Amino acid sequence: MTVIIQTGFVGTEYNLNHLRIGWRRLSGTPTATTGASGFAAANAHNPRTDSAWRPTAATGSWTLTPATATEISYLGIAGHDFGTLNSTLTLQIDTGTGFADVAGCTVSPADNDPVVFFFAPVSVDAVRVNITAGDAAPTVAVIASGMVTEWPQPAQWTGQPITEGDDIGFTNNSSDTGNWLGRTKTSDGLTFGIEVEHLPESWRQNEFKAFKAHANGEVATFFLAHRSADYPDELAYAWLTATATMSRTIPKRSISGAVSLSCQGYRKL
Repeated sequence: MTVIIQTGFVGTEYNLNHLRIGWRRLSGTPTATTGASGFAAANAHNPRTDSAWRPTAATGSWTLTPATATEISYLGIAGHDFGTLNSTLTLQIDTGTGFADVAGCTVSPADNDPVVFFFAPVSVDAVRVNITAGDAAPTVAVIASGMVTEWPQPAQWTGQPITEGDDIGFTNNSSDTGNWLGRTKTSDGLTFGIEVEHLPESWRQNEFKAFKAHANGEVATFFLAHRSADYPDELAYAWLTATATMSRTIPKRSISGAVSLSCQGYRKL
């Protein structure tokens, strides 16, 4: 799980240790340099992790082109095998003069957990993930980009942090005489929770209302980064297990709200 931050970027309205959730998804036309049979570029342009894009070579690129220039500030990737294949990827944007690398936004993931790039808001004609190295053609289930939601307050953990939230089920196998016969994995996921307090009423009526409609709806998924500057590994591609709501905990409009999010997340291929 890795957060990659544009060189020099410290946050737009709030600093990088405030909770960030990437839930808005840029609409447009997905294309790729190549696509293996059954693994078209369009497969990565939806929230599901049971379909994927796969190029026919270890290098290549995946591009999303909106109908009109649109502002974005994050790009998230989930359900990939970049770590296994020693791939290197770079975020590129086209602002009208052709594609250019985003400074500091090149990474060779150490594992197959989600990756998110955060950068200063920019209006783009297209956004691209460019793969320049790897041992074989990678598989990528989800690529999403849009404007990230910066929460007005930092989040607190409730129980396990994301990196300790592995939710793995096993059936332990033994013989009638007590011999250990191994175990079978029956489930594999991620569970975690966070709380955010002292949120203003004005934010509840606007940005939180929009996020709530998404998270409580059918699409539902999002990229969540807990404290990007201090804990860049605390990142998940997740969805809620309980309805998102805000409670008024203090009789003061500027700090009245509190939100508790109970989440499940996708672990990795």
